[in-house]
Amino acid sequence: MKKIAVIGKGTAGSLTYNHFKHYTDFEIDVYYDSNKKEQAVGEGTTLNIPEELNITLGTEFHDLPKIDGNFKTSILYEGFGPTDYHHTFFMPNISIHMNAVKLQEYIYEKRKDEVNFIDKNIDDYNDIDADYVIDCSGTPKDLSGDEYFAGEYIPVNTALVKQCSWNSPQFTHTLTKAMKNGWVFGIPLANRISFGYLYNRDINNKKEIEEELDKLIHEYNLTNNLGSSHIEFNNYFKKQNYTDRIAWNGNASFFLEPMEATSLATVEEINRRIFDITHGVKSIEKANQEYYYWFKQVQDIITMHYLAGSKYDTEFWSHAKKLATECLSIKSPEWQRILYNLDNANFKLQQSYGSWGMESVRQNVNNLGIRDLLWYLTTVKL
Repeated sequence: MKKIAVIGKGTAGSLTYNHFKHYTDFEIDVYYDSNKKEQAVGEGTTLNIPEELNITLGTEFHDLPKIDGNFKTSILYEGFGPTDYHHTFFMPNISIHMNAVKLQEYIYEKRKDEVNFIDKNIDDYNDIDADYVIDCSGTPKDLSGDEYFAGEYIPVNTALVKQCSWNSPQFTHTLTKAMKNGWVFGIPLANRISFGYLYNRDINNKKEIEEELDKLIHEYNLTNNLGSSHIEFNNYFKKQNYTDRIAWNGNASFFLEPMEATSLATVEEINRRIFDITHGVKSIEKANQEYYYWFKQVQDIITMHYLAGSKYDTEFWSHAKKLATECLSIKSPEWQRILYNLDNANFKLQQSYGSWGMESVRQNVNNLGIRDLLWYLTTVKL
């Protein structure tokens, strides 16, 4: 293995070529289409992203202005379950919020003399001269075939996002706020905040969602002065993400709604599996199996937040709770083991579930008030 090709230099593509430039001695070609706008996704992160940027690029917290960054100290859940709570990282651990476009530019400036950038649209993998190809080209044009699993238990499929400027951040947590017909994220950057209302377009319409979102923005004494976007999406992930010459990453591989900011952690998880494949330490079959279980676990992480319901008794929340109950009714020895050992400190240090460590599982299960319900839904009768 001597050369890797990455298709796309959006957020996933940038993290991917950076990963392999640091951890391997492969020659790296990055193919991109200058006529195509790269996707700016993933502005909230988990702990592993600032750690990875530090290891691979020497990034420190004083570099945050270069990516319009802000600290991420926790995720604040408002209106979910019996009480509001912070899913906290605990001091001294801290993550970041950042401008996805600025992150792409930052990585490019760091790596532009070490990686080959080729402005060329790729329609056929056979046109690429490389030993291994990683497709980070964005959302597939067609999801109707049999290449993808549907994220069938995710209740949201549309986002209305509005950007507001501010002089300085009003808070350093990610806001996750239950609304009448879905939920809103608030991603606080250094100079702006993004509010995104996630909802189901088969249940509610844009007009009623926009009225709710505008009212919330007004409550923060802000104005939607930096534009907005209305995004319809599907939730999906590949059935076979790795072959003997090609792998997929970013939205070319998956998309699950942004609850808990799992996307960039997943990009790095996929990169680690590709590293294992290209260095002969993991079979393609094993890597695909791990990929499947990762996404089943991430889907569990997302849907458990709907399992507790919210303070709203609406058609959306009834639908969301129903899907969550179906997702987690899986008579699972793994969940039985997790719930039985949830307060065992040694177990928490040694285990993880998808992108979560056991401390994250404990915080969310307990604060959402779903421990007994999860036990009932998932316990295997011995």
